[in-house]
Amino acid sequence: MPKPPPPQRLVVLAGADTALSSRTGRLAVAAARDGWDVTVLSPGAGGEREEESLGAVTVVRVPVGASMRELTARRARGHRLRRGMTQLGLTGPGDLRRFKAGHRSWIRRASVRAAERGTAAQIGAKAWIRLRQSAYRARLRVYDWERRRDLKASAPAGGWGADWPELLDLDLAVGAELERLEPDVVQVCDLSLVPAAGIAVTRLRTAGMRTRWLYDITAPTATTAYTPARRHRAYQSVERVFLAGADALTAPTERLAATAGEGRAPLVVREAAPAPAPADGRRGPAVRDLCGLHGAGPLLVYAGDPDEHQLHTAVAALALLPGHHLALMSEQPVPEGLRARAEEEGVADRLHTPPRDLSARYLASADAALAGCGCAVEDEPARDLLSAALGQAGLPVVDACGHEPADLAKLVAEAVEAARPDSAAERAEHTWEHRVAPVLALYRELAGGGPATGRPELGWDGEVRSAPVAETRPPRPLPTWTPVTERTPVRLGLGPANYAGQMAAFAHAVCRTRPDVSAQVFMVTEPGTFNYPADVYLEGRKLGRLTVMLEQSERVFRTYTHLLADAFLPVLGRLNGNHLEGDVPALLRTSIKVGLVAHGSEIRHPGRHLERVAYSLFRDAPEGMVEKLTERAERNRALAERTGLPSFVTTPDLLDDLPSARWAPLVVDVDALACDRPVMERRRPVVLHAPSKRWTKGTDRVLPVLEELDARGVIEFRLAEGVDWTRMREMIQDADVVVDQFSIGAYGTFACEGMAAGKPVVACLSPTVEKALGEGHPVVNAGPGTLREALESLLDDRHAAALLGERSARFAREHHDGTRTAEVLSDFLS
Repeated sequence: MPKPPPPQRLVVLAGADTALSSRTGRLAVAAARDGWDVTVLSPGAGGEREEESLGAVTVVRVPVGASMRELTARRARGHRLRRGMTQLGLTGPGDLRRFKAGHRSWIRRASVRAAERGTAAQIGAKAWIRLRQSAYRARLRVYDWERRRDLKASAPAGGWGADWPELLDLDLAVGAELERLEPDVVQVCDLSLVPAAGIAVTRLRTAGMRTRWLYDITAPTATTAYTPARRHRAYQSVERVFLAGADALTAPTERLAATAGEGRAPLVVREAAPAPAPADGRRGPAVRDLCGLHGAGPLLVYAGDPDEHQLHTAVAALALLPGHHLALMSEQPVPEGLRARAEEEGVADRLHTPPRDLSARYLASADAALAGCGCAVEDEPARDLLSAALGQAGLPVVDACGHEPADLAKLVAEAVEAARPDSAAERAEHTWEHRVAPVLALYRELAGGGPATGRPELGWDGEVRSAPVAETRPPRPLPTWTPVTERTPVRLGLGPANYAGQMAAFAHAVCRTRPDVSAQVFMVTEPGTFNYPADVYLEGRKLGRLTVMLEQSERVFRTYTHLLADAFLPVLGRLNGNHLEGDVPALLRTSIKVGLVAHGSEIRHPGRHLERVAYSLFRDAPEGMVEKLTERAERNRALAERTGLPSFVTTPDLLDDLPSARWAPLVVDVDALACDRPVMERRRPVVLHAPSKRWTKGTDRVLPVLEELDARGVIEFRLAEGVDWTRMREMIQDADVVVDQFSIGAYGTFACEGMAAGKPVVACLSPTVEKALGEGHPVVNAGPGTLREALESLLDDRHAAALLGERSARFAREHHDGTRTAEVLSDFLS
């Protein structure tokens, strides 16, 4: 069967900006979505060739030398020896000024001395003065001659290579790489790369290829009046020599299109943002919720550059609009005095400064937009982006220029009351997909066909839009919970740590016992880590992306009535920093009920733990870990105490570090772990230990005891590390005794799983944990120094050990199947 032809290749020549969010990047991604094999090629800053994949787009940066620039500069400087003679001692205007002053001073003094001498001496002195003056004038003529040569050399030569030799270096680097790629179509997005494209394409055509190229007219063509004379002439020369040979021209505005000259009609592709992805097509609440206004009154957005007079007018108008709010979304600082004016007008609590984003989903939760102030945006493409974003969002626009506060308030009120345009076709006209379509058709026309199929699944970050699938989850029985739905009065969000899948287990436990609750678990994932069950996976490396932060903010603010935030990690991505503390103010401004869940090291204070636990894990912590964890624990406890939010801990020892919390026991799948294998009937009972990290479990303190008992044939010791859950379950069910930890003071998930399987469990418990468990709990409390005694006691009375295993299974079902945890959370969920 013949192989399908390779996809047709498009190379985009870009200047310094290769970001996929730029116009150049959006052109590249649009072509990739249309099915092209796309490479963005640009000059690099380093000394080596760099290549990276941004989703479906390959970015190549090639090092650019300076040989031609240096050669041209050397030619312009002339002969070094001649310059040394003609410019001797006169290296600049200051030297020349001092040389002239010195000569005039000598003439004045010499003429006085000549007048005081006799007649014969005067004749000789005057001759000497005339000789010195002749030498002085000759020296100036030679100096001026060399200076005129310099000026002539620095004047525009009329050729692009001579006036702008950097273009020759770009051609040697970028042009050569372009020829190696052998593209079907070349899109040039920077005037400095036009010669490289023109030369490379001509050479490719000579070699028999059908390569075509087009140029997207960029701002330098329109701003040459602000460039040095040589470069100004070079711009003109490049346009004159190369653009006539371009197969097509495009431009972002009509003004730039007009610079192409007569006889050329560039295709105008105005700026716009892409339409929201289908999953985000509903009316987005992002900007409203980031202002803490879920369910509040009308919201106005102001997205232009800050103009102090117009902003003061807008604030004064806001005072005449009760219940209205104003969001200032400028990339520039808010003018000084505006906050004070807002305080004077009594509207400081209705003036907000959320992040600036021009996506329709972000803006659509507002009710109207203020324009006019946006006229301060001098860059016409930026104005197009703003206008397109407002059009996509369907917001009525109020011109704020030239109005008094009362008139502006009236116009705003009328705009808010007016029906918003609801035509999907009308909104689509303001999207990048709509505006870039003619360019994609042009690519296909130039290539004589184009790719056979497109790739609509690509997002505008160049990556495939696909939700994480079940294969990324661990191969264990997945807990199920009621998917979040508007039909339930309680919509619970849980995340983002989900350590050991506990938030998923909490969701399962709550929804199993509370039909009025639906839940959604979101989890941050990192490369190389295990993904436990969740509804939403957030890649840790992307949490700082604005799109991710806004999607997560919409998810939280729009969906949940209750939120359990675990491990004190931020729940809105990196929107407010790397800690939950930054998100709390926005959360508290909403009606969402927020609770805190702590699992361990994020709240366990090393200093206090060292005082309580003789074999504390912090005695074996890696260097610098104690200081880091101390700072974290103190910050987290301070947040919990300052806010007074309902707090829960998954192990009772943490009550020593957070006394205001309640113990919400760890939840395990008791049914999946239950087994009927007899315990302690083998001659050498199997003792199982499974540390996640040895220093946190005290493994190295007890390993000698376990290995020595194994060597004597008393027990069969098994150490499980890096084992998946299915294998771990089998090992637990096959064991006779489960040995948990000896450095924390509590038992963990591994111990709960051992008890659920009906095994005696040995762990080191603190007095706080003993008290929380009450009398008659089944955990054998032993430390590193008493582990041998505890195991020998189990071996000596095997019948009692088997009965202890049965008590363990009942204890696990009573405390760790989720029923008790759901009861603890019931008050919070009411």
